[in-house]
Amino acid sequence: MSLILHLFGFGLQAQENYEIRKISFKGNRSLESSYLLDKMVVDEVSYLEKLLTDNDPSLFSRELLDLDLERLRKTYQSEGFVKARVVLDSLKVNDEKQTVKLHFIINEGEPYTIDTVIFKLKKANPQINIDSIASRNIRKLSLIHSKRFSDEALKVDIAAIRNIFLDMSYAYVDVDYEIQLDTTQQLVGITYLINPGPVSHFGATTIKGNKHVDEEFIRKQFNYREGEDYNKSLLDKTRESLYHLQLFSVVSVLPQKDKTTLRDPIPVNLYIEEAPRLNTEFGAGYGTEDKFRAFVDLTYLGFLGTAPRINIYAKHSAIEPYYLSMKWTQPQVFDKKGSVSINPFLGSNKEPGYQTRTYGLNLPLTYRFNKELDATLTYYYEKVKQQIEEGDPEFPDPEDENYLYNKSGVLLSSVFSTARPKFSPDQGVNLSMGMKLNGYKFGGDFSYLRLWGDFRTYQKIDDLVLALRGMIGGIHSSDESGFIPVEDRFYSGGSNSIRGWSRSDLGPKRESGTPLGGKSILEGNAELRYPLFWRLSGVAFFEGGNVWEKAFSYKINELAYAAGGGLRVETPIGPVRFDVGFPLWNEKKSPQFFISVGQAF
Repeated sequence: MSLILHLFGFGLQAQENYEIRKISFKGNRSLESSYLLDKMVVDEVSYLEKLLTDNDPSLFSRELLDLDLERLRKTYQSEGFVKARVVLDSLKVNDEKQTVKLHFIINEGEPYTIDTVIFKLKKANPQINIDSIASRNIRKLSLIHSKRFSDEALKVDIAAIRNIFLDMSYAYVDVDYEIQLDTTQQLVGITYLINPGPVSHFGATTIKGNKHVDEEFIRKQFNYREGEDYNKSLLDKTRESLYHLQLFSVVSVLPQKDKTTLRDPIPVNLYIEEAPRLNTEFGAGYGTEDKFRAFVDLTYLGFLGTAPRINIYAKHSAIEPYYLSMKWTQPQVFDKKGSVSINPFLGSNKEPGYQTRTYGLNLPLTYRFNKELDATLTYYYEKVKQQIEEGDPEFPDPEDENYLYNKSGVLLSSVFSTARPKFSPDQGVNLSMGMKLNGYKFGGDFSYLRLWGDFRTYQKIDDLVLALRGMIGGIHSSDESGFIPVEDRFYSGGSNSIRGWSRSDLGPKRESGTPLGGKSILEGNAELRYPLFWRLSGVAFFEGGNVWEKAFSYKINELAYAAGGGLRVETPIGPVRFDVGFPLWNEKKSPQFFISVGQAF
């Protein structure tokens, strides 16, 4: 290392205080470049980033270079690459602009991997079967047989083992470890040394911070009782139950443990800050599809009781000229995870293929199984007035200006999501499914079953994010006419669909050329997202899909394809995006441009 720095010595001195424009790596197969950059003292700032942002570029110095070489080496050692070598391969200098570009060569070497993992009590305890605990939980750890060793993963596993015993009433558990190294085969053995301490119990709970919410009501949310065996998971569930009520902005549940005296029972301090009784949100924006849009959202907490809330929502856009909704929600129906709502509404839709005015009532019953999974069963009743095109043969009286009909039925929907973060996921999956049963015994003018499913997955690959989406749906009509209301048909094309076509423009058409919609849909999207600089990122996408008139009819040879790219600017409300989509193998279609908020999927 010192020899390499010596060879560069004269050049390094000459470029002191030059701006660092670019830092690159070669050979980092196991650790992402962004991760390595985060571990360094210096940082790269491109010329465009310097021009458009307040980010100050790092200035080059030999002292900082020596420090970062050592930090990179220690980073690799902490990730199991004990023999890793990091060297400065090249230093590209621009004396005119006084900038440098650094390129590092990394030889990771073979990592140390896990051989054995052993749970061991520091002192024998007849009440604890340590072998049984290990066999039930060892697969939940990050460091198991054949996995690469990592200091960070070791810390995570120690915390996980502590939580196992915290949920078994051992509030004062202490977990240490011993490492056994086999340097010839580069294997690591880990022995976790566990001192569980005594069995503990919950003491009295003191509540502080509540002003409007009654203390008795708060205590009903507890998942634990005074005198019961201590269990950390019950404290976590209590915190989650209180947050789910949406009555509190801060919830802190802190056991008052004392390691010096091993206090038992353990008192609990619950501190809360109530959310404002009246919350108001409003916003405005512009998109290529909905043009100017605006909304107002009012929520009042504690309406007709302690936990119920009422929400009034109004929205305007080119697609929805008006939408008004009032929703009263009663949480904790049946148990703490359920809620029921009464939701009258009034709205107007102006889509490329139809115009409707609707008013009705929704009665949704929602159950939140856990943080990832929830389901909603909704009874709905709607009265719809559709403005029809003159001479449209779909309708009983094609000369009439309006077509009136009633809808009544149930809608069952469910969402399972591990996708994080919320606005721009880079990991996890999202699966949503739905079933709509209209008519039949529920009344209404038409009887049909509508089914759909939408699957999305996100995977981070170095600095890139690969996002994939697949969507399928079908509608079966039990009526002789086979008519499906236009607002319940499937449509394809647009900023959140197949971006080589404008909104709803892909699929069956009427004689006038307006979108007809269909009873079957199939779509697939692949998008590669990559950071550029500052809050700016780019995407490249490829997607295909179509809509068919017949029910559950999918013709792969009739899929339409599009490809394109776009830019994203991160904002507090999510990414603002600009996309351009090019229809493939279709000479009649021109590129489509979209401006919107939020990722396409």
